[in-house]
Amino acid sequence: MSQDVKRKRLPVTNPEVETKKRVEIDFTEYANVPIEEFDWDAHQEGCPSQSRVQNTKLKTPSGWTVYSTAPYAQDFLNLLTGYEESVEHIQQLKIENGGIYDGVIETVNETWVSVDIGYRESVYVSVVKEEASIRDQFVVGNEVKIQVLEYGGSKGYVLGSISAGVKTAVVAEIMASIEGGSTGYMGTVTEMIPGGGYIVRIQGIDCFMPGSLAGINKLVDFESIIGTDMYVVPVSFSEKRGTIVVSHREYLKAMIPSRIESLKENIGEEITGNVTGSAKYGVFVEFNECLTGMIHVNDLTPEMLKAHKAREINPGAEITFKIKEVVSETKIILTQLDQAPSVDLWDGIEDRIKTPSEVVGTVRAVKDYGIFIDIEKGVAGLLHISEIEDVLETTDIKPGDSITVQVTRIDAATRKIFLKI
Repeated sequence: MSQDVKRKRLPVTNPEVETKKRVEIDFTEYANVPIEEFDWDAHQEGCPSQSRVQNTKLKTPSGWTVYSTAPYAQDFLNLLTGYEESVEHIQQLKIENGGIYDGVIETVNETWVSVDIGYRESVYVSVVKEEASIRDQFVVGNEVKIQVLEYGGSKGYVLGSISAGVKTAVVAEIMASIEGGSTGYMGTVTEMIPGGGYIVRIQGIDCFMPGSLAGINKLVDFESIIGTDMYVVPVSFSEKRGTIVVSHREYLKAMIPSRIESLKENIGEEITGNVTGSAKYGVFVEFNECLTGMIHVNDLTPEMLKAHKAREINPGAEITFKIKEVVSETKIILTQLDQAPSVDLWDGIEDRIKTPSEVVGTVRAVKDYGIFIDIEKGVAGLLHISEIEDVLETTDIKPGDSITVQVTRIDAATRKIFLKI
């Protein structure tokens, strides 16, 4: 073809073929039009963005529609409108890797779980990477704790873990309870560490329990508690082991006051316990989970006394006894012998001793704050220091001395007798 021959576009001759004309919009005609007179309908009729789709993930004020999908769209909208987001939304705008958030499960399938945490995007959880014990929580509508694992990465979506979220939340809760030292958790003793203690699992978290904290007294059979459930109290964090240290002993100690009160109401009833050890003067027994008492050799049955002398009473042996006296939380006297009915010396004390009256008593003890004086055998009153100043020299008084005092008041309910010279 000759170079001087020019190509020529032929006109369309088929009337059935229509050509699309490019719509040219002259926006300059609106340049000086006040905003209140601007014809939005005319403008949008030829607007090339009619095919745009609303961004429903944005938090917008009522009546607003936003189409932008830019990552900064929400922040820009907030600045533009002054829109007040909820506290939850503000928090989620600052999500970060490793953060723990409350969420609601949106969808569940064999591969993924999507969770709404109030952020503009859902958080996706890989089912196969989650612990089996957590998967029963994968139900649409369930509220869960979730930890963000990858945010703003190359994958383009937010990854998280419900297992990690639950564990991290539990660890934080347990760590916070250490300072108070009064929160008990149910745990399972999963294994024994030779020469070191036990692993106790609390809501999926492995904690360490030293053998010395596994009970009130030393365990007779160290393997007997493996696989059992027990309440433990978090007491510290081991930097060396990198784990939380828990104590069953602390939990048992917290039970002692209430068990002691119950014990006082049932003195004389037969109880079964286990021997923890023996001494020359008696046998030590653990009972009611957290209490320890002693049976003196004089309170053993003839059979048990014979076994004691032969050193045949071994730790862990079952033994039956009765409560003889509760002296304190750490001193409980037991017996295997039948006891004579006890007499309360305070019964009828106000009938036997009138007030005011003068009596001759025996000094039981001399203290800085006064003198305790037996006015009857086993019944003592207090001669307060304020009553004897400038009258007696306490340094000249010793236990066993006879002294004449006046009974000024008797309070049988609190077992107190008040005296003066």
